[in-house]
Amino acid sequence: MYTVTGRERAFTLAGILVALLLGALDQTIVATAMPRILQDLHGLNLYSWLVTAYLLASTSMIPIYGKLSDLYGRKLMVLTGVILFLAGSMLSGQSRSMTELIVFRAVQGLGAAGIFSMAFTVIADLFPPAERGRYNGLFGAVFGTSSIIGPLLGGFLTDTLSWRWVFYVNAPVGLIALFFIVLQMPPLKPQLEKKVTIDWAGSAALLLGIIPILLALSLGGTEMAWGSWQVFGLFGLGAAGIVIFILVERTAKEPILPFDLFQNRTYVLGNAAALLIAGMGFFGAILFLPIYMVMVVGVTASAAGLTVMPMTLGMVSASFLSGQIVTRLGRYKMVLLAGAGLMVIGYVTMLGLNVDMTRAQVTWRMILLGVGLGPALPLFTLAIQNSVNPREIGAATSSSQFFRQVGSTVGVAVFGTLMATTLAAELPRSLPASLRAAGLGNMSLSMGQLQSGNLGAAGDQIRAGVNDVYDKIRLAVTKNDPVALAGLVENPLVPEQLKNMLQARAADPPGRGEDPPAALARVRAALDAQAAALTAQVASALKTAFTLAIRRVYLLGLFIVGAGFVVTMFLPELALRKGAPQAGRQAERRSPDSRVERPLPER
Repeated sequence: MYTVTGRERAFTLAGILVALLLGALDQTIVATAMPRILQDLHGLNLYSWLVTAYLLASTSMIPIYGKLSDLYGRKLMVLTGVILFLAGSMLSGQSRSMTELIVFRAVQGLGAAGIFSMAFTVIADLFPPAERGRYNGLFGAVFGTSSIIGPLLGGFLTDTLSWRWVFYVNAPVGLIALFFIVLQMPPLKPQLEKKVTIDWAGSAALLLGIIPILLALSLGGTEMAWGSWQVFGLFGLGAAGIVIFILVERTAKEPILPFDLFQNRTYVLGNAAALLIAGMGFFGAILFLPIYMVMVVGVTASAAGLTVMPMTLGMVSASFLSGQIVTRLGRYKMVLLAGAGLMVIGYVTMLGLNVDMTRAQVTWRMILLGVGLGPALPLFTLAIQNSVNPREIGAATSSSQFFRQVGSTVGVAVFGTLMATTLAAELPRSLPASLRAAGLGNMSLSMGQLQSGNLGAAGDQIRAGVNDVYDKIRLAVTKNDPVALAGLVENPLVPEQLKNMLQARAADPPGRGEDPPAALARVRAALDAQAAALTAQVASALKTAFTLAIRRVYLLGLFIVGAGFVVTMFLPELALRKGAPQAGRQAERRSPDSRVERPLPER
């Protein structure tokens, strides 16, 4: 047994917070620079793989880091994560092709898994559950700060230096984190009574199960159709991997994910509620809001990322305050229920979004959602950590983060598919009748075009149709072909005033009427005006269709968050341990049955 000094505790907390800032900042900074990266590396067709590589690495390794930290100590895992992340950052900045960048972002993801999985675990080693709430709130502040600073810093570095600096900027932040961790962080290594071995078979089976499923969820509906054999094959391979993982872990001496954790009611219900609320519910709330603000409310595309700042600030404030409240009261369940209830109300208010919303009307709804989500971020983790054997805090915490990440991935896939299918069905219905009659009713816009507010694709399709009409009119006028002119009158893209002119010209004998150049000039002007009017109507139709689609997203999210609220109602409320974490670990070695859940005494 060892004692952590006050100085070591302070420096370790500082190092972990800086490391967490390193990982959180990177996500927002890189997202801002992505358009420039894709342009320079000519990698638009590989964009999905760039995102997926980081996601696969950062998600699949989380449980493995957690178990290894239970065996070999937190410090080693944190250092491994930060060093891998910095190495991936420097290599990403040197990328000369999209393929190289994809590989190096995967290296970054391996490091990010170590950073994010260890953050809450280290706090559990430093502070007992009764005091942990106030410190967990600091993590929310880190994420909130990064969401504000990241887009601004990413835009500044990309515009003034180069997109490569969005990766190089990680170096000074990472070195500061390493300074605190190397010099003052204790090993936080368990005192094992016997030599242990790494569960290599379980690790391989876990990766075999996770990676194909994450690939299917990430690429389904974009790179591959949901009903394709590739998606079904990936899901099948993932299911087989999970079955193998379960069989291997049942006989493993040091399993990656101890199955006896699933006998713990708080662990099971806490993870289920966190997956629904902090995983799927979070992304349902925020995923399409920036696009809605650009497409419907009318903010500029460059400011779209900052429009969700009210939600972020509400989330950070509620996360911090909820930690303080739990520390004072010693109860977490009523705070979690209050947050989940507010989130349900926030989703209900989002069902009222319409095409005439102002920014202020959306802002207060975002704040309500953020305040409701805030308590879920730290308190579900606190409840789970408080209920498990201290020796398995690493595995329990990292698996909790893993389930939450899986929930996020599933949420993005489900909500993205709902948005795409609703837009595909509703946009043609909202388009002008003249476009549908002209065969342009099946026009579509990619999610990237929606996010940038770029209606150029729709305008291009309209102008192409109008130009085709002009070419036919020009040919008919030049050849004095009254039959062709009469036929063009039936074209739905020809405006009414132009139809009258064409009918009159078709009825005139050859050689009479307006000179061809003057007539064609009038035709060109009338068709250009028609194209501009139709483009405006398409923009209005898109607003209508997108508003309906996002309301359906929030309706589905309401059921998901409501389910999370119901699960939270059944979450046991256990007395928060007040003893030192390391003392608890020593006691665990003396009592194998120390994972007995302790009901909260009546007050």
